[in-house]
Amino acid sequence: MPSSMTGFGQADADGYHVEIRGLNHRYKEIRVKVPRDAAHAEMHVRGAINDVIQRGKVEITITVDAGAQETPPLNINWDLAEAWYENLRRMAKRFGGEVSFRDLMLLPGVAGERESVSDDRWPLIKAPLETAISHFLASRQEEGARLRQDMLMRVDAIRAMCTEVEAMAADMPKAYQERLKANLEGLMPEASSAWDEVRLAQEVAIMAERCDITEEIVRLKSHLQAFTEVLDAQGAIGRRLDFMLQEINREWNTIGSKSQVLAISHLVIDAKTELEKIREQVQNIE
Repeated sequence: MPSSMTGFGQADADGYHVEIRGLNHRYKEIRVKVPRDAAHAEMHVRGAINDVIQRGKVEITITVDAGAQETPPLNINWDLAEAWYENLRRMAKRFGGEVSFRDLMLLPGVAGERESVSDDRWPLIKAPLETAISHFLASRQEEGARLRQDMLMRVDAIRAMCTEVEAMAADMPKAYQERLKANLEGLMPEASSAWDEVRLAQEVAIMAERCDITEEIVRLKSHLQAFTEVLDAQGAIGRRLDFMLQEINREWNTIGSKSQVLAISHLVIDAKTELEKIREQVQNIE
């Protein structure tokens, strides 16, 4: 079952909110944003995401739920505050003015949030992260299932076109013969009895050999069957599907170049249109 690279998951627990967003990308790219007090947890978060994805861009944002956590106490450097106060008091005495505690609070190093050990935050972040990952993976699977259904429908349409082309291909020598005769009649309307029927048959035989698409039809059917089977495979299948689409497109190009029947040319265009739609969907597959 294919998995889409796009997805979303979120969760709240233990005072933290975790959001995970997945986007299309050729390679694996993981971006993590964590609160300052949980900086050391970034490595654990990155590792947890790295274990569950194989391709795509994933953005993880972890924020503090202010309503669920206690306000951290202030850490006041009293020695530094007293030193600053003495300096400010001397300046006020010399230049005039008064010194208040608000002046001290604005000075660097006097007051700040009490630092906590960042590694202690990981157990708090782990629970909401695991829940968000579960929701994220579920959304990717759900999107992948929709993409699979759409691609299978289009593959069936292309397979039907392939069957039509195969049936029409048997009439290509006759169509070429009739067109060749019509051209000769246009050039020599009064000399049709002088045509060399043997030579005409030889020309038709040569063209029939050049326009034979039996091998292309066989390979095309094989590629379409293999594409369907890969859609049900596990793991990262996006690149493999993209390569197979290139092979399928190549066979249709060859059929189009050999076509001597207008209806076949039209079917080739329709098939390549469906292939392009499938390619757009494959770009979303992990």
